[in-house]
Amino acid sequence: MRLKTAGSRVALALNAAVTLALVALAVARFTPGVHAWVVSLIPARANASTLTITGPGATSATVAGYILGDVASPGVYTLPAGARVRDLMAAAGGALPDADLARVDLAARVADGQEVYVPRVGEAVPLTLGGKVDINVASAEDLHHALGISLTIADHIVAYRAAHGSFTAVSQLLLVPISRAEYDRIKDLVTV
Repeated sequence: MRLKTAGSRVALALNAAVTLALVALAVARFTPGVHAWVVSLIPARANASTLTITGPGATSATVAGYILGDVASPGVYTLPAGARVRDLMAAAGGALPDADLARVDLAARVADGQEVYVPRVGEAVPLTLGGKVDINVASAEDLHHALGISLTIADHIVAYRAAHGSFTAVSQLLLVPISRAEYDRIKDLVTV
């Protein structure tokens, strides 16, 4: 089959380049050494300065964490940057005797604005905190139903969480990746 126009040839070449890039990204996701190389080939967006992803590596002198559940004094506490969940728990007066500390990552760093829930032994961790869906607790099906996102995107969020650990900031959803439009739609509906 012969292509009749230069535009058709350009479209075919562009399609091949996009397909090759997608295959390279898929291989990079499952091959640790290749990931950094592939990411270095992706050009930075011109408007990248308008996007800030917070979480590990963000610099600030203090962070505010909200702890609730089975602690002596639930509330919002300001801690030095780099503080751990155990420090937030200590600021709240410590855990109560029936707290299930095995289900709380005490060594995790506290991100600014993070909510930490300390469950009692046998208690189910709530899907929502402060009226928002906790993306560190919700299953893919929960995310799909609560946020109105596709099961594919919900599966990607859960898979990212399983591979990289709990989210420390909502903006890390952009690393899953999800589209900026989808992120803008759900960012105010979720929490970490």
